[in-house]
Amino acid sequence: MKTILIVAALDTKGAEVAFCKEQIEALGVKVLLADGGILGRPTITPDITRAEVADAAGTTIERVKEIRAEGDAIALQAKGAGVIALRLHKEGKIHGVLGIGGGMGTALGTGVMRALPMGVPKFMVSSQAGNPAMSHLVGTKDICMFHSVADVVGLNRFTRTIFTRACGGVVGMANAQVKEEKDEKKTVALCAKGATEDANRMLRQRLIDAGYHPMTFHCFGFGPASLEQVIADGYIDGGVIELSSDWLDRIGGGSSFPPDDRYENAGKLGLPQVFVPGTCDLIAAPAGKYTDRKTHLHNEAVTSYRSSYGELHQVGREIGEKLSKSKGPVTVVIPMQGFSVYDRVSGPMHDPEANAGFVDAISGFDGTLKVVKVDAHILDEKFIDAVMDAFLENASKV
Repeated sequence: MKTILIVAALDTKGAEVAFCKEQIEALGVKVLLADGGILGRPTITPDITRAEVADAAGTTIERVKEIRAEGDAIALQAKGAGVIALRLHKEGKIHGVLGIGGGMGTALGTGVMRALPMGVPKFMVSSQAGNPAMSHLVGTKDICMFHSVADVVGLNRFTRTIFTRACGGVVGMANAQVKEEKDEKKTVALCAKGATEDANRMLRQRLIDAGYHPMTFHCFGFGPASLEQVIADGYIDGGVIELSSDWLDRIGGGSSFPPDDRYENAGKLGLPQVFVPGTCDLIAAPAGKYTDRKTHLHNEAVTSYRSSYGELHQVGREIGEKLSKSKGPVTVVIPMQGFSVYDRVSGPMHDPEANAGFVDAISGFDGTLKVVKVDAHILDEKFIDAVMDAFLENASKV
């Protein structure tokens, strides 16, 4: 029989958690209750007490209560509950996690969920699920955020419906039989924005033809962070091809959030890599971010802003420093006629003088890295040939 761990603050969410427990058990699944609360007394009896949770975080519940900032206190409780949840998962004692709460409860529940490996069902019922400011709580993990719409307080006709559906969701995820795939083909990660999708599509097909499994990550938002997480977790064993500009977004204030160890995990594992400055002609940010640059409206949420020589020189220098530490072979392949679909002679982002910033900086690493300059646009088949040749050459060295 499967077991679902419910994580919540049982001083404020006791009745709601009790209802969820009843719904899950009615579906033939066991429940463990973990109390991550801090202030009042729990209104229902937990299987894992808040004192045990604090102890797992390396402190005591008395010390946690003394912390003035409630957010810091909840973070400690999330850490402790995450330690316990991971241990229970490794022991085969839980098969999914359900969290319910508002702002603090969401921080608690998702904190526990982020401690668990990919594939473990993670279902967070939150009144803040639609709040963009909470997106970092999902981070790089496969957390299902279920919007409660109303606040997660009290039981009524509406909230009972939401909780019942959520319980059915996490139970269904836990009971789903995931077929374990065994294949001798290696997986190659690709990371790109939509402005180079034609290049990405051609590369995916070339990789398939060469006997690899391609796995694509969106080079925007938390996509680059997710890629690094997946590499670190060992899902990528064939190599990495980057057509990425998320480091430029980080420098220029765009809406991508690469982690500090971006472009480092593949190198630590000695994987073959190819880096292309794909979409490095543009910073992807909300409308109105800049008023003094060439712009192109990408969609209602994102505007593309032309990057400068100085920004691209910094990108080339910092990425060059990261890639040069790699234990495996790395090639930087540069499309000298443009970095994205917008960066053609008549395109809104065309500025070869600005692109030269990246070329000048990365060329300083030639010798430590292999740098290949191709007289072609990034979407030209000639350029795709050069990228694949570089990747296959590097793969043959590993």
